[in-house]
Amino acid sequence: MRLFFTFFSLTALILHFSLFANANTELSGGDTTVFNKGQNAFGMPLANISRTNRRAHVVGNSFFNKNWVFSPSSTTARDGLGPLFHARSCSSCHVKDGRGAPTNKDSASVGLVFRLNVPGQLKGDPILGIQLATKSDPSIEPEGIVRVSYSEQIKELKNERTASLRKPIYNVILNKYYGNPHPKIKFGPRIAQQLVGVGLLEAVSEKIILNRVDPNDEDGDGISGRANFVYNPETKQKELGRFGWKANEANLRTQTASAFLRDMGITSPIHPIEDFTKTQKEKIKFSSIKNPPDIDSSKFERVVTYLRTLAPPAQRSPNDPSVKRGDILFSKIGCSGCHVPTLNTGSVTAIDELKNQTIRPYTDLLLHDMGEDLADGITDSMASGSEWRTPPLWGIGLTNAVNGNSFFLHDGRARSIEEAILWHGGEGSASRKSYSSLKSDEREDLLNFINSL
Repeated sequence: MRLFFTFFSLTALILHFSLFANANTELSGGDTTVFNKGQNAFGMPLANISRTNRRAHVVGNSFFNKNWVFSPSSTTARDGLGPLFHARSCSSCHVKDGRGAPTNKDSASVGLVFRLNVPGQLKGDPILGIQLATKSDPSIEPEGIVRVSYSEQIKELKNERTASLRKPIYNVILNKYYGNPHPKIKFGPRIAQQLVGVGLLEAVSEKIILNRVDPNDEDGDGISGRANFVYNPETKQKELGRFGWKANEANLRTQTASAFLRDMGITSPIHPIEDFTKTQKEKIKFSSIKNPPDIDSSKFERVVTYLRTLAPPAQRSPNDPSVKRGDILFSKIGCSGCHVPTLNTGSVTAIDELKNQTIRPYTDLLLHDMGEDLADGITDSMASGSEWRTPPLWGIGLTNAVNGNSFFLHDGRARSIEEAILWHGGEGSASRKSYSSLKSDEREDLLNFINSL
């Protein structure tokens, strides 16, 4: 009888480890991974979240989703909006913690902001500042609006195929209320990114990221990943950038504070005073007196914890034969050179749940030159006008389920994963060419794999 139970237990143990090994490919966020493929797939807390952080997650979620109002207001917990702003809430851009849409009919939607830059200058425009404010307090005027249209470009591919690529055309209509901006001003469109797993990306050690830096392409693979080092207003030092389309924010605290300030005109413990231009100060009758920030330390920390505890969804159907073949092709044609499948978080992290996790985000968090077709001429710290941080791919196949669209790339021009691939230039040119040379069943396998992530 003892032999029977020993054999039974051993068999069960082998089966358990076999199933666990197969499931490992699903665990995009290690122990933090959630299994949700519905509309709320991007808004779930970490699977291993503690009771304390779950409470902070819930409170932070409420501040992430609620509309802010102008002050003074009877709603003192949520006032401080503006006077120049783009959105009233975080979630109006990051809908369901996912991506924004580029347009609302023929106008730029709230999910698309425009960064401002003048070649040769450090940041922004001397009149309009760093980001175009499309909304304002009723007592003043917004800076302008943007009309969006598209042209179709037919791209010849191999195997007698063609594809239509959508190129955006922006008509920026500026309000003369603030005067004329610099004649060489550039407008950089930025669509809101999905937020799943950002806490895990913050927890990846700097050493792991910098080990992949290869600015001179010394290994000859055509990929020259560069790190962006950005100023951290809290530490007063240059630090590795890892968030934003150009890796222009060092961590989730600075990213959150910048979003509050630029998008909603809300000051925080990190940015306690709005950095208006001289002209804006005159129009707004701005006072430099240091009043308490619009969002206090307690609420700010809850929002940051909310972001840190957003879990990545599991990969779907990893054992499907087509997905497996696509996984092999993903590496074969060079996609994994930038969209690195596996990273590891460190042993020292902002919250314990993120420690020592093997994650599968499909990014290297580095800058890559993507060619002139995707360049917008906006520089940011060490990032050039044609360099972009590799966006993570985890959750990409759930974009339509969550956000009701499949708009990709920094400005949302691509209407599908295939269109996004075909826009790749610069360091992505070789992979794009290899993709266009694939047979139809191979392309299907590759797209099935990416959609499974």
